[in-house]
Amino acid sequence: MKIAYIVLAHKLPGQLIRLIRTLDSSSATFLIHIDKKAEGSSYKKVSDTFADAENVYFLERRPIYYGDFNHVQSTLDGIHMLLELDISFDYVILLTGQDYPVKSQNDIQIFLDKNRGKSFMEYFLLPDERWGDEDGGLDRINYWHLNFRGNEFAYLKKKRILKLVPDKLWNGFSRVFHFQRKLPQNIKWYGGSAYWNLSRECIEYIAAFVKENEDTVNFFKHAKISGEMFFQTVLLNSHLKESIVDDSLRYIEWSDSRHPAVFGKKDFGRLMESGNLFARKFDSAEDAEILKMIDQEIS
Repeated sequence: MKIAYIVLAHKLPGQLIRLIRTLDSSSATFLIHIDKKAEGSSYKKVSDTFADAENVYFLERRPIYYGDFNHVQSTLDGIHMLLELDISFDYVILLTGQDYPVKSQNDIQIFLDKNRGKSFMEYFLLPDERWGDEDGGLDRINYWHLNFRGNEFAYLKKKRILKLVPDKLWNGFSRVFHFQRKLPQNIKWYGGSAYWNLSRECIEYIAAFVKENEDTVNFFKHAKISGEMFFQTVLLNSHLKESIVDDSLRYIEWSDSRHPAVFGKKDFGRLMESGNLFARKFDSAEDAEILKMIDQEIS
């Protein structure tokens, strides 16, 4: 069982190095994206560490901002590199640099081998109550969402993601432009976690879809948080739908701020008893001891 890991990271280079080393094996390949906004020294530390590694590749660095399409694009860069270089793999697992396995390499291999042909991805049909404050998620696609980064206007800097809705911007402006979007036809819209575990068949289908459906891909470039919809929508509208299990295989606890809580030593028992392959998220600057405890348990 050969696994390719696409890892999207933006900080904590030492923790990223640790993650790669923990998952490294003769059957693993790593495609690493380090946010272009991260300090150059962070990138250099990681790239220098794996300069001689034949199974570690570095993707074109793109700036990733919350909610923008570069999250999806960097993932697609990893998929394209895998296929263009003809790297052998059976599964692709998409991780962040702050994910960590809570099962051993052997356990991960056994699980995927046992479930060969299945893919694991959280998904739900939109609208869904989990995104109730966004019309069940439909606001994410029904309206244009534009990211303004480094814009000279303080208002746009503060808003960061500007949702264009008729009569809710500036007086008169909405009479010039019609902000509600025309949706691609005959598509059911899905959402879910941005991180997943996909079979080679799913990965090859995504690559072909992107090549053949430029208009749909471009549509997602102006959706809100497209990383939580793009891959679900592409795959759940395909012939591969029945092969996808609604499970991200990750243990996550959501904080009041709607961001994943950071795990520490106190969470060790729950992490190891969760039955998941991975957990998110960890911060070695806050609590490095939890990673040592996990290493001892899964080694």
